[in-house]
Amino acid sequence: MAANNPPRRKRRRMATGHGVQQIPETSTVLLSPQQQEQSTLPLTEQRLVAEHQAAVTASFASTEPTETDRPEPVAAFAEAPAADEPMAIEAGPALEETPLYIIANFLPHHQEEIRECLNDEGVQQILNAVSNFLTLLRESGIKLSPGRGKIPTPTLFSRLRKLSVTKDAETIRKFFEKATLFFSGVNPAQIKNTGCLSTMLDSNTHITRFANLTEDNLRLLAGNPYLKQVTSMCHRRGFPDPVKAAEIIEWDCWKIDGKFCLELLRAFSSMMSGRGLINDQAQVVEMLAWECWQPDGQFSMELLRAVSSMMNHRGFPDKDTLTAMLAWDCWKIDSKFSMELLRIFSSMMSGCGIPQKEKVEAILAWPCWQVDGKFSFELLRSFSSMSHGRGLIKQAEVERILAWPCWQVNGKFSFDLLRTFSSMSHGRGLIKQA
Repeated sequence: MAANNPPRRKRRRMATGHGVQQIPETSTVLLSPQQQEQSTLPLTEQRLVAEHQAAVTASFASTEPTETDRPEPVAAFAEAPAADEPMAIEAGPALEETPLYIIANFLPHHQEEIRECLNDEGVQQILNAVSNFLTLLRESGIKLSPGRGKIPTPTLFSRLRKLSVTKDAETIRKFFEKATLFFSGVNPAQIKNTGCLSTMLDSNTHITRFANLTEDNLRLLAGNPYLKQVTSMCHRRGFPDPVKAAEIIEWDCWKIDGKFCLELLRAFSSMMSGRGLINDQAQVVEMLAWECWQPDGQFSMELLRAVSSMMNHRGFPDKDTLTAMLAWDCWKIDSKFSMELLRIFSSMMSGCGIPQKEKVEAILAWPCWQVDGKFSFELLRSFSSMSHGRGLIKQAEVERILAWPCWQVNGKFSFDLLRTFSSMSHGRGLIKQA
């Protein structure tokens, strides 16, 4: 009897005839057009993936259901009914009409499950639900938010990573049916991608609870005019109570001169990102009454934005700590408080909290900021942009970068060149010469 040897990995011979180039693991994975555009795989691996895409497609095609297994073709998802009408999810197109790019949105191990159980009734129902979901997104102009891996699986699909397509077929089907309901109720002018939903979901419990939500709750939150701010506060905390979310929006504390101020809500949702909905209006009212927000006798929205950036996802600042920080002499230029200086440091400290006074004073004293004998805000802004959300910069690294001869144009240092590269490296850390 022949031995059951494991299948040999495919290999690609190099031009020399001696070396071999391994086919990347991703060559067994279907990629949707969007994933191919957003993939961060090296070009060589992208080429190999593309070459084997046809073979993978054939493996799915070879497991097509028989004529007796196929569901009857019916109309795909049509126009959503009015808010006061019951919402019914209709079955999607027949399986033979389902494009393989639908399957390509799934994680690799889910693709393998689908390939092995393509005739399974539960799998067919999932694919129909996904087809309806993608049709709605396409017609509404809403994009799938991509993941951050080498192959950017859409975040909504990657949230299902711990579920089984076969064992948890009902939950996954209901998940996409409820996602279709949810996005049929959002404002496409406000919501441009599916990130507002995927950002809230972070566990199987979140997925299951969402799949079992009532239509009324789904529509109530989807119709919230400030959905982005609500979902930011609920980052990785699950679907919130839509009634409570609606009540928060109605609080009088968000009004300035009798008008709703979105900037106020954004500032507080930034501080509360990932910490859940604000519990009490009194907390907001008390914080807005602090005298430190009035450097010139009037409430400064710009000051609140700078502080909320530093306190992103860290909660509300401590009053005494904040008041002491704003009184530091290092923020003053010509004896006047410089909002520009505070903004620069709040960018570097975004999500990192309040900086230490000694470190701020030390950075401002570095001689590398002096250009023609004057302090250069332009230089500091460029490095602040690169270090956005990454904490305070180090003197040795800044001086090393500024000494590179590549910044010289006609024998003079080019601020335009530095600005260009700092923009490309925004939030990615200090650039490297190579």
